[in-house]
Amino acid sequence: MLALSVTLLGLSEAATAVTTTSANLRRAPGTNARVLGVVPGGTLLLVACQGEWCRTTYGARAGYVARSLVRPVTGSARLAGQGTVYYRSCAAMRAAGAAPIRLGRPGYRTGLDRNHNSVACDNGD
Repeated sequence: MLALSVTLLGLSEAATAVTTTSANLRRAPGTNARVLGVVPGGTLLLVACQGEWCRTTYGARAGYVARSLVRPVTGSARLAGQGTVYYRSCAAMRAAGAAPIRLGRPGYRTGLDRNHNSVACDNGD
């Protein structure tokens, strides 16, 4: 999912952020754009922000949320090059001997943190 997010974002840098309240996921940046869904408050997202809008994915949908509705958790981090790790599933992460992985460490992604405790592929995932 991280690789897909990077492709959809079309950017080489992203940050982890959490929604401060429920946020509309929109098809395009702007309040007039069609709403694709609602991201609940407290949801951890991978975002790439420019101006007042952040590109993200939620619930297998790519879209935009207002920058004012997210709070950064980590600064921008390179998503290519040395130190980048991607695990397709928790089974793959465990097979590599890497599970569990905490938020902010290479290989962490929200898609593998189903219980939203900032630890991917722990006992609850």
